[in-house]
Amino acid sequence: MNRQAVALAADSAVTYGGGPEPVVTLEAEKILPLTGSIALMVYSRGDVLGRSWSNIAHAFSKAHGQSEFTSVSECARAFFSFVDQNRKLFPEAEERAEFEELMRLAVLTVLNHARAMRSYPGSTHTGDEEAFLAALDLYRAHLARDEAGTDRHSVEVLEALTRERFYDLYRDLLDAIIAQSLGEFGRSGEVREKLFDFAYMLATMPAFLEPYAGMVFAGFGDDDVFPVYEHFYASILVDGILKRAHDETTRVGVEEGPNAFVRTFAQADMTHAFLRGVHPAMFDMMIAMNLMTNEAAAEKALAEAGITPQAAGPILERMQATTLPQLTMEFIRGSQTFSQDEFIGPFISVVAASGKRQLAETAKALVELNILKSDLQLAQTGVGGDVDAIMISHTAGLEWYARKS
Repeated sequence: MNRQAVALAADSAVTYGGGPEPVVTLEAEKILPLTGSIALMVYSRGDVLGRSWSNIAHAFSKAHGQSEFTSVSECARAFFSFVDQNRKLFPEAEERAEFEELMRLAVLTVLNHARAMRSYPGSTHTGDEEAFLAALDLYRAHLARDEAGTDRHSVEVLEALTRERFYDLYRDLLDAIIAQSLGEFGRSGEVREKLFDFAYMLATMPAFLEPYAGMVFAGFGDDDVFPVYEHFYASILVDGILKRAHDETTRVGVEEGPNAFVRTFAQADMTHAFLRGVHPAMFDMMIAMNLMTNEAAAEKALAEAGITPQAAGPILERMQATTLPQLTMEFIRGSQTFSQDEFIGPFISVVAASGKRQLAETAKALVELNILKSDLQLAQTGVGGDVDAIMISHTAGLEWYARKS
């Protein structure tokens, strides 16, 4: 996107179903017009309870007629309000059946993890219950805190769902799963209590261990001067509410804001390789090799200086704690600066000056890079099919640049 327009491009590969045997199709509609100037783009999971996002978007547009919205944010809120408690589209029985399938799969995942932990060399877990509780604690800890160790809080739309309400809804279902899946040790009060806690956190925390969809609302509301996008993650229905979390909103062209912006979603390794000048996996390998090379060079330098191995050990330990990581960080900063100056910066400058058709062509080409890599490697990566591209501007509204037949 730039100050004039926003372009969305997507392939046609998407996964349907939230169970253990999802279906991947190459004919999905992933760019869905909602109004004359706002579109929804989806990726990853393509449905809610078997209803494709294209069907849901069609029903939303039909219900709202020719309604326009003051902002992209207002449109996103209206869309989610349309989904929430919509028992015509999402019957309670089907919602409950999917949640049951999710919980069965979650318990099986923890159980398999526990079995693996018992088989680890030197494992101290003496029984199935002890190993299961240890594995369950690991998953509960991940749901409770993010990678930085910060406590997670329930997604905003489910903050009102108390544990009491959740347990009233799913107590019998969870007890049946425990009895069928865990056998004798499932009768333990501690196992039951922690599994109920695990189920509640799985349903309400923004960790999204379950299959989820990425949702990008983009375009112009009536009061939006510049193009805007809003990004959400959405997964299951819980008590009639679509579990979702807002990622971020980026406004382009506002005061002190960027003149242009490029954002990738889902599988986009080749797009990053093009934008940064190096494949992300290659860059990670280069960092690891740099650290290893620095350590080897330090060892050789100490040996050539005549320092004995016994004396060199403590020196190397101090260097590994401070100097060598600092050298690798200098390598990372230098590489990133070069990438920004030689690849990213010039590309963004072109995007900033592009017309809407060039924006759409560029976005389409970046998606096609990932499909080409997948095709050449004969890899089943979930990327493929025709590429759709749409452009949205204040002057002409929503226009298709490329659309599958």
